[in-house]
Amino acid sequence: MINRKESHADVKHPNMSIKPMLNIREGSGDGRYTLVIQLIRERRRGVIFTPYRLLPGEFDAKRQKAVATSRQKAHTAFIREINVFLERQKKEIAHILSELEREGRSFTIRDITLAYRQRYDNHYVHTFFKRQIEELRREGALGTANKYNATLIVFEKFSGSRRINFDNVDENMILDFERYLRQIPLQPNTVSFYMSNFRAVYNKAQKRGYVTHDKSPFRAVPVRIEKTRKLAVSVEIIRRVATSEFPDSDKLNCARDMFMFSFYTRGMSFVDMSYLRQEDVQDGFIRYRRRKTGQMYTIRIIPEAQKILDRYREQCSPWALPVLLDFKEDGLLHPLVYEGSTPEEQARFEARLYLRYKYNLSHYLRFFRSMSQRLNLPIKLSFNVARHSWASLARREGIPVSVISTGLGHTSEKTTQIYLDELDNTTVDAANEKVAGLLKKNGAGLVKKREK
Repeated sequence: MINRKESHADVKHPNMSIKPMLNIREGSGDGRYTLVIQLIRERRRGVIFTPYRLLPGEFDAKRQKAVATSRQKAHTAFIREINVFLERQKKEIAHILSELEREGRSFTIRDITLAYRQRYDNHYVHTFFKRQIEELRREGALGTANKYNATLIVFEKFSGSRRINFDNVDENMILDFERYLRQIPLQPNTVSFYMSNFRAVYNKAQKRGYVTHDKSPFRAVPVRIEKTRKLAVSVEIIRRVATSEFPDSDKLNCARDMFMFSFYTRGMSFVDMSYLRQEDVQDGFIRYRRRKTGQMYTIRIIPEAQKILDRYREQCSPWALPVLLDFKEDGLLHPLVYEGSTPEEQARFEARLYLRYKYNLSHYLRFFRSMSQRLNLPIKLSFNVARHSWASLARREGIPVSVISTGLGHTSEKTTQIYLDELDNTTVDAANEKVAGLLKKNGAGLVKKREK
């Protein structure tokens, strides 16, 4: 049972003791015990369980801290993580107590532990999702944070007022959640989008110990992305876009340039184009880090791409292309430039950049629709059309899939294959005749040998 002996090192709130300790119980198979936080208020005791389990020698009861028992890097990092966690939780518990006291109504130690579990305990889906979203936003990974936030919103609509513990997320619940998404109704790939995000967060919770069993509930619902309509277009359509002119619309001319810049740079994604800086363009090369994967890429600048860069150099500095710009008091567009000095100001600036990127993405897609109509194109233009078209045209020129995959910045050739046009029957028939011809040649040779 828990050792109740008080220590002079207890964390004292004016009206409550907050004390980390090991839950020493008999029958521990591996000799490790759960680290808990004991609360004592008005002679009543409550316990909050943490996801960590330690050997007795790994916890200093007097100092109420985890201690390293070896110098291995992974072990010391683990101990440091626990101590940071404990300090954060003690502050949060004290914060809950202060909030309850300000409300002016009577409450018990159970009310405190319940409020903690509902608001801060990472064993709950809602809480852990929120924590992941907050961490991603602090790290500047706003795209993933927004995906997780969208998934949390739709999951909360599904679960209603229930507070779902990760241990209660079983195969039946996952099947019900998938059925709920399909009945909204959502397209199959949108369902897969939400399910894959939920699975990613679930796996993180399981890895960090907030799920007490090993079986994954997603085995019953494999997340698959269905094949979508091929977006690649012919070289004739790309040529029509490249040579188009819109004397009455600078916006459409700008949209044309952005579409073609993506095509000229091996299908560079819009988010990477948006955050491309002029300092990334040097000595005839573009060197940038993909925001999706974090990998560095280098692209030799062809003359057509250089013309587009030159066209916007003065207007967009320090950015390379007209995306992260906003209106100022003079009514004109100006590039967004960081002028702060603190981490908080930097975070707000990054959030502003992301909102501007998303806002202008919708604008460019609207301009593309106008371009498609005015050029009488049989398809709707998009940045994915430029990306897919570059990949498919490269493949038709005989460039190996491995090279195309590298050009697109994919980590797997399977991803690249989705971009490529399916071979038409004439191509397959020609290949079949060529292979069959090999047999004819060998057969003729065998006949001659036999005749001799």
